[in-house]
Amino acid sequence: MIGRRKRGEWDGWRGRPFRELVWLGSPERFIVVWSQGGQEIVMNPSREPARAGAARRARTADRPQIESLLHHRSREVLDALLENPRLGEKQVAILLSRRDLAREIVARIAENREWMKSYPLKLAVVRHPRTPRHLALPLLKYLYLFDLLAVAATAGTPAELKRQAEEAILLQREGLALGQRLSLARRGSSRIAAGLLLDSERRVIDAALMNPAMTEHAVTRALLDRKAHPALTSAVVEHDLWSARYGVKLALLRAQHLSLGRVMAILPELARADLGDIADDPRVRSEIRAYVAKLVQTRRARKAKKSLLGIGK
Repeated sequence: MIGRRKRGEWDGWRGRPFRELVWLGSPERFIVVWSQGGQEIVMNPSREPARAGAARRARTADRPQIESLLHHRSREVLDALLENPRLGEKQVAILLSRRDLAREIVARIAENREWMKSYPLKLAVVRHPRTPRHLALPLLKYLYLFDLLAVAATAGTPAELKRQAEEAILLQREGLALGQRLSLARRGSSRIAAGLLLDSERRVIDAALMNPAMTEHAVTRALLDRKAHPALTSAVVEHDLWSARYGVKLALLRAQHLSLGRVMAILPELARADLGDIADDPRVRSEIRAYVAKLVQTRRARKAKKSLLGIGK
């Protein structure tokens, strides 16, 4: 039953004159309202003893009682709960499923060596949005491939954690089965798909080129990589989208595996300034550079001749 007493019926509470005292069903639970400096202040003194009592219970609670405390809002109670020797992996996993869990509570869980022997708890700590990065990063090396992929693809993952997860995936790629590499090439982020352009299997390269996250910058960079397989050059040349990009055409000319016939098809489409760059670029094969240099000279001579004819007229 809720009761009220107005100021004047009692002298005050703890020496302070109050405006209103509200009971919340029992003598120990009440709210005090008083004025101070022209402002109305509301206080619930009953919460402090209740919280302290809950914290005491949390340290010694048995399993059924622990279940009732896992969703407690007080950090003090949750801190005490972590000290309970009966708290098991299942209950810790429930705690980590709370998105509102305080950063300090997550950190305490991550720093517990016994709990971090559990793979599900490692994964839950890495995926929790409030895990300090210095505690999440070292755990990435323990995660399985597609758990790493899930971490990298989760919205809101810190940029550094996402990058490290992607790097961990790419470090594993050489030991992966073809089906796994194909799945990564199709589903992976732009960084993962770009890394798989250096695969030796044409089907993996084709899948990476079709990835919606693929970028022109990633394609050109892969073409210029000395570790690129000849299959990459062939796949890009035969791809309708990427072979039509001007920047990709320039990268193809600098690639190590482009056929002479393809070179001849691309050269007429290039601006004179870009032809000059190709002729001077040591990354371009010597026979192509020599041919392009002659082509540049021929174009200059034609332009000079046209200019002279124009002056004569």
